[in-house]
Amino acid sequence: MNRKNFLLILSFILTLLIAVGCNKTQKPNDIKFYYPNGVPALTVAKLTKENPGISEDITIDYEMQESPDTLVSKIMKGEADIAIVPSNLAAQAFNKGIPYKLVGTSVWGSFYITSTEDIKNFKDLKGREIYSIGRGLTPDIVLQYILSNNGLDPNENVEINYLNAESELGPAFIGGKTNLAVLPEPLATNIMMEKGNAKVIFNLNEEWKDITGNANGYPQASLIIKQDLLENNRDFIEKFLKEYKKSQEWALENPERLGDYANDLEISIKKETIIEGQNRMNINFVETKDCKKEYEIFFKVILDFAPEFIGNKLPNEEFYFER
Repeated sequence: MNRKNFLLILSFILTLLIAVGCNKTQKPNDIKFYYPNGVPALTVAKLTKENPGISEDITIDYEMQESPDTLVSKIMKGEADIAIVPSNLAAQAFNKGIPYKLVGTSVWGSFYITSTEDIKNFKDLKGREIYSIGRGLTPDIVLQYILSNNGLDPNENVEINYLNAESELGPAFIGGKTNLAVLPEPLATNIMMEKGNAKVIFNLNEEWKDITGNANGYPQASLIIKQDLLENNRDFIEKFLKEYKKSQEWALENPERLGDYANDLEISIKKETIIEGQNRMNINFVETKDCKKEYEIFFKVILDFAPEFIGNKLPNEEFYFER
């Protein structure tokens, strides 16, 4: 083989290797989608169970995370390609330089002040003890913000008794230790199904709407996607978002089948709870372009109450993905 032919063959091989390398970057064969157990898992139940072929080039591995700490770890290490996370975690990861973008809201506020009493006004809470969970976290920030905007000082006018987990909060309410508590879904529905005189007295998402003027309330759980996946695989992203929206719409329209899927996927919400409490779970996928204002207000409130919760600053414009 003469030198000229050798160089031509070598050039061809190098070109081929570069093309293959670029192709791998732009079309990953396997991507990881992590999401937490609970209500967010219901938004992706149809996708997880049926696993439709969104792309010939890309396979999605759906993996439910039982522990919040495990989900946080995977996000902070950048291991997820797509994830559903608490909205504050999305901002915190971005502010730490982890290249995720906010794509939309999966679940809006689903915390409720619940009681066996007929309480009509916030002023009736003055001097009362309210059981709750998550000191310094989303339910606490939302509760304190709403109390403050209804004429109550959370540190002076009410006593908030923080328990460690939902597993303590439920028995405390059912057992009569308290008849006034901030309950998340699906716990609120479970308690109202078990304790017939329990009822929602304040829907915190509706109260947030009234105070802020936001159409949807506060964004509780969000869909985030790695920046390189968004930039290099736009056709896949378009198809994926279409399928994800179909999955959550299906969840709202088919509560009984959703209950069966939840059981098959070992999601920790019983079928009867899904059927009874679906409207309170506030599943509604809204893309960032249609709810950016909601996030900006939510993050500003967090910045005032617990800045470290979002990484001590508001995320900039690069955080928000708009197609």
